[in-house]
Amino acid sequence: MRLRILEVVSTDDSRSIGLADGHTSGVLRLANASDEISRVGGGRGVVDFAIRNRIYLQPGAILIMWAMPPWYGSSPSWMAAPSVLLAGFGIYQLNRVFDFVEDEINDPSAYARAYLARFALRNMAMAAILASLLLSALFVGPAATALLTVTLLVGVLYSVPFFKRKRGEPRRIKQVIGLKNIVPSVAWPIAAVLYPGLSSPHPHMLQLFLAIALISCSVFIIEVAWDIRDSRGDRVAGISTLVTAFGRTRALLIPLGASSVYALSVALLVFLGHLSPLWLLPGFLPVLSAVIALLWKDSLAERRDRSHILVLINVLALIPLGLTGRWGA
Repeated sequence: MRLRILEVVSTDDSRSIGLADGHTSGVLRLANASDEISRVGGGRGVVDFAIRNRIYLQPGAILIMWAMPPWYGSSPSWMAAPSVLLAGFGIYQLNRVFDFVEDEINDPSAYARAYLARFALRNMAMAAILASLLLSALFVGPAATALLTVTLLVGVLYSVPFFKRKRGEPRRIKQVIGLKNIVPSVAWPIAAVLYPGLSSPHPHMLQLFLAIALISCSVFIIEVAWDIRDSRGDRVAGISTLVTAFGRTRALLIPLGASSVYALSVALLVFLGHLSPLWLLPGFLPVLSAVIALLWKDSLAERRDRSHILVLINVLALIPLGLTGRWGA
């Protein structure tokens, strides 16, 4: 089913986006966006703002940078932290600018705010991305900055329609089959583990690889959980994910399988004496997260808060992980 944006109609009190394919057509209308925005206030408004702007992911990035270095024989490289935070903020804001089709279906409240603030979001995103590169060049180093530049370039192409086609609108990387799940699962550990790790003195390479794989598995689980929540909008926007291709259960079995392979690999390395027994903790944490997501597969589709709770579980797990690493990993 080929979908395209036909028109954006603006009036004093509404925004309309029309979608059509070869068989059907319709109009998804956002009536009176200002009223939609004003419905949420007080403490709930603060929570909604943090969720909508992915602010809750920033403490997660900091905790990753704090928790993982002891596991590969280093200490946190805090000079890299501002660049990581700005890069993550910029990419997620840029993603919001181009997610109107799916967000109008999946999260109308977020859609209303993002549509009205789309120019400000775009400018904030580009300013944050440029600032992250500048700070990296000044305080982290050329090799790390080159890695961050490539990662950010992929993030921009992930969000912005760029790849031209013979027919239809340009596509984002996230619209290419399978890449919506893969790109964040690779970008997060590169930005939060490998990028600051480049300035670490003589890291243990096996443990560094396992730390990257741990974060990759965790992000993979969260991404698939988010795709269960957003599957309706993804289908309309022409975004192919594991969920749209295989359904909820089989999609979640893939990160569960990847996490199980990771856990078994860690267990084998512990048995052979290449790793401390403490590595069994990070080894099996992704399996636990994947099992929780599988048990929640139906509620993830019906209740958006479940996906945020799953993120919170993974973020909080970094605290005992970091403490355990400091005890002798």
